[in-house]
Amino acid sequence: MGSKKNKILFILFLYHLFITVCSYQYALNHMGDSHFYWGETIDVLKHSWLDFAHFGNDTLLFINYPLIKLGVPIFIGFLLYSIVGFFGILKAMQWAERVTQNKLQYKGVNLIYLVFLLPNLHFWTATLGKEPLVFFGLAAVFYALASNKYKTVSFVLGAFLLVLIRPHVALMLFMTVIIVFLFHKKWSISQKVKIGLGALAFMALLFYSTLQLAKIYYFNWSRIQYYNEFSIRSFKHSGSYVPMLDYTIPHKLEAFLFQPLFFEAHSLLSMLASFENGIVLLIHLLALYMISTRFSKIQWQDWMKIAVLFTFIASLLYIQRYANLGIFMRTKMQFIPFELIALLYVIKLGLAKSNATN
Repeated sequence: MGSKKNKILFILFLYHLFITVCSYQYALNHMGDSHFYWGETIDVLKHSWLDFAHFGNDTLLFINYPLIKLGVPIFIGFLLYSIVGFFGILKAMQWAERVTQNKLQYKGVNLIYLVFLLPNLHFWTATLGKEPLVFFGLAAVFYALASNKYKTVSFVLGAFLLVLIRPHVALMLFMTVIIVFLFHKKWSISQKVKIGLGALAFMALLFYSTLQLAKIYYFNWSRIQYYNEFSIRSFKHSGSYVPMLDYTIPHKLEAFLFQPLFFEAHSLLSMLASFENGIVLLIHLLALYMISTRFSKIQWQDWMKIAVLFTFIASLLYIQRYANLGIFMRTKMQFIPFELIALLYVIKLGLAKSNATN
């Protein structure tokens, strides 16, 4: 069994490397974030290293500064970030194996491996940018929550990177965990009050960091709405603009989570994206059917609640800010793999209950 798994992981690694090359070639033809993070669109060396010791994008410039100064080529940067992204995928797979106890088998095929073969996941974890570091951080946190291992290097590093690079993602995940734990854990009232107050203080800090990165600087609801609308309108002249301001919330969620679909594909990349979105949509529909017909028979574990609620909270936030199909694919990669594992487990439980009653 160990030999078979090692072969699968080796094939997965080769697959990830292949997509790394594709991601690199794509970046060469599209001057984007990768070139900025490697100091090719700004003169990084006019600054000192400590000038980039800040939250957000500057964190990546801080990490890359020594390599840029040494003249390391950008392809090596892609390879290094791709390796971090692959470690994130491995950690997410370890989480999936632990929480499902390898019960996601269908006719001898482990469905966990199919989820972690999704090309969008590999494309964005194989690029030079925030995504490989963020996904590694999320996977490390998810694994620690499932295994109660909070003193590992991967968890400390992953959580630290998550807070530094995308405090809003850390905020959404932390909020999800607190909601699930406060309503489920058998803590006393005094414990829940203490934990709740501590959580509020930490979330306030993350929220403040998020406002600073968004250049809103202070809390004002009308100001936040203005910046959200401005962000959406800024995508209007992009190649795959979605008129999110004209949509209802359910329509916005559908667009964010499942578009583009086959009838909207107009290129090879959009065709690949539509194929993946079709699979994601099918899993959601099957899971919704199981939930609606067998809800009382499905035992919701904490990890399932966290994965699904995190996706819902994150989706509600991002539909207020983004209006571009490419950005949708890039953004939802952060949480969709975790949710898909939870939904597949819901389907598995639903089918098992159905077979038991027949």
